[in-house]
Amino acid sequence: MSKLKTVQKKLTRIMLVISGLIGIATFSIVVMLNVQTSSRHLAEVQRYIEEGIASKGKVLTQNHALALRTLTLDNAFADMQRLVDHTVQSDTDLVYGIYIGSERVALAYSRRGQKSSLSDPAQLQQAWLELGLSPAELFVSLVTVRPRVLRLGQELLEVAVPVVDDEGTSLGTIRYGFSTSRMEEALTRANAEAHDSLIRSVQWLGSLLALITVIGLLLSRMQAHRITRPIGALTQAARDLASGNRSVRVEIASGDELELLGSSFNHMVEELNSSYGKLEEMNRTLEQKVERRTAELALRNRDMRLVLDSVDQGFLILSGQGLMTGGRSRVLTEWFGESPDGTEFAAYIQGTSPSFAESFGGGWMQLEAGFLPLELCLDQLPKELRAGQRTWSFRYLLLLQGKALDGVLVVATEITARLAHQREEAEQRELMQSFARLMTDRTGFLNFASEATAMVSALCSRELEADMPRLKRTLHTLKGNAAMMGLQLVAEQAHILEEELSVEGRASDAQLEELGQRWQRIHQHLGKLTPPGERAIEVPVPEFSAVLARLSKEPLAPELLEQLESWRLEPAAKPLERLAEQARSLARRLGKGELQISVHAERVRLDPMKWHGLFTELVHVVRNAVDHGIESPEARVAAGKPTAGKLLLSAQLSGGVLTFEVSDDGCGINWDVLRERGRAHGLPCSTEQELLDVLCTDGISCRQRAGEISGRGVGMAAVKQAVEQLRGRIEVRSSASGTTWLFIFPSRARTGLSQYPEPSLSSKSQAARLIPS
Repeated sequence: MSKLKTVQKKLTRIMLVISGLIGIATFSIVVMLNVQTSSRHLAEVQRYIEEGIASKGKVLTQNHALALRTLTLDNAFADMQRLVDHTVQSDTDLVYGIYIGSERVALAYSRRGQKSSLSDPAQLQQAWLELGLSPAELFVSLVTVRPRVLRLGQELLEVAVPVVDDEGTSLGTIRYGFSTSRMEEALTRANAEAHDSLIRSVQWLGSLLALITVIGLLLSRMQAHRITRPIGALTQAARDLASGNRSVRVEIASGDELELLGSSFNHMVEELNSSYGKLEEMNRTLEQKVERRTAELALRNRDMRLVLDSVDQGFLILSGQGLMTGGRSRVLTEWFGESPDGTEFAAYIQGTSPSFAESFGGGWMQLEAGFLPLELCLDQLPKELRAGQRTWSFRYLLLLQGKALDGVLVVATEITARLAHQREEAEQRELMQSFARLMTDRTGFLNFASEATAMVSALCSRELEADMPRLKRTLHTLKGNAAMMGLQLVAEQAHILEEELSVEGRASDAQLEELGQRWQRIHQHLGKLTPPGERAIEVPVPEFSAVLARLSKEPLAPELLEQLESWRLEPAAKPLERLAEQARSLARRLGKGELQISVHAERVRLDPMKWHGLFTELVHVVRNAVDHGIESPEARVAAGKPTAGKLLLSAQLSGGVLTFEVSDDGCGINWDVLRERGRAHGLPCSTEQELLDVLCTDGISCRQRAGEISGRGVGMAAVKQAVEQLRGRIEVRSSASGTTWLFIFPSRARTGLSQYPEPSLSSKSQAARLIPS
């Protein structure tokens, strides 16, 4: 092997001889005749051209600085852009132009071959950043010429001139970048001239170079012939092998690497023959395995399709891009129609429910963005679809590949029948609750029903839409009283209408119709239980016994007549107990534990027809006391108060004046917040009475956000209106230890009230609470 001459050594020797002869001759002539002359000539050409471009740039930029001064003072931004853009696009030497205002914002910017529109602040900032300008370079105070500046990936000559007003105040800087292509062309021509001179200089060496070339050519051809012959044989053998002739062999005896290559080729063919034999044997067994596996998969796919087509739930797999892939339940096609694979699910469901499709599309964008946890994104996707009289529920399950999202399994279930059943059960419970209320508090419930009928009628006829505050008060009162009476469906429907008013400013016809139908069913049920025109008088048993005792001992006296007349009235303890019951229920719902509620009526009776409106609105005061005032058990313990909150409801008749009191031991009214809200509405807030007026004004609440219970700013306005209709007045005392509301009314002659005589000792203890009839 050491005696063999390698191909690399042969070629290296020949190339070294030829390169050495040509290099010596060429280098000696070029160095001797052209180096010094060419360098001096090129330097002079470059200097003259740079001076010409700089002179042109100064004149152009200074003229534009004068024009831009006027345009800047006139705020003619579009004209600035047109001036710079026209100049850059019409002058072939210009690469860019930019006018930067005094606030470091590009007021005009243009690049050659590119129309610029600078309306976005982010693009304005990006303009000078794109040129690579630093903040220190943005402004100049004098005409500045920079001959070689790298901008936009090329070398430019840059001219910058300040734009100033008549007083010398800087308005900005106009800057143009000039191409040096003309200079490069001139340098190219100078190089060409030098090259021509070089050609003339070396012509006399032509014979020498020709001789050297001939010698190199002869040597190269001789060596190439020896190399290409075996290479050609190898190439032909490779083609024969590729065509399927595995018996091909080559014979090369060059004594170098080509001989070794031929031997390796022959060995490779032999190995390939052996591998082909083994592969053919494996292919015969592999085809059988593939057929068996294909049959198994087909059987599994058939079984899976039978399952999907048999269940009453819809299953669908979405890709990571929200596209419907193969494999879905037949029931989905029956529900929502046909759709090919690869369709976006949002587009597929669009025909059934546009609102559901829009909500799903927004949630899926969050899922694709990947900024939020995947579980949170799934939770934001819509869970229920309503179309006509049918309703479907949707569940979404993640399909992960490692930790990356691979897809989502969508499970759809029609719940129309289940919802209808739940609705029927809720309506039955509501009817049973109304019946129970009617049995335990006939007068109070019938008064509520009469007033609620008037409210629903006014709402459904839209006669209150012209008076938006009154409309909101009516809805809020209906919701509170319905909840107090246990009519949750009516209360929920009123809450939905409140939300619609808050968001859209108008109640929808569909929701109003639902409210009217719901109340009509309750009203029809009540009509069967309470014949029209029938009215019952409720008398406590101890009082009835006391009257019988007096009748048996005394002649008929005026006091006895008054007591008998008072039986036409309702004990004030009854509506107060209704308020107490609602307070207890509300406290449990809000997690505030069991309240300690005291009810004192002081043997006061009231005309239910005159006073029911007041008790209807006092619901707002009680709900505010529980929701706003009384703290949670934890907060009360932290404030040093007893765990259970206290609430007092009382009615007292003294000196011809009737006083209702609602007191709690909560956190009190936040007068500072109330004062700020009043000032924001332009209301006076200096005195206590003015603050009370603010608190009873429509649209004002101490709460930051309205809740389901309170915080809409309509309840206290309704209370004030009811009190004023009865010629009463309101007083309030509030501190960090609690709040007391007093509602004070004039003598009984105008208000339909009575105080029956004190009963005997045996029944005296029952006078301060509600006595069952």
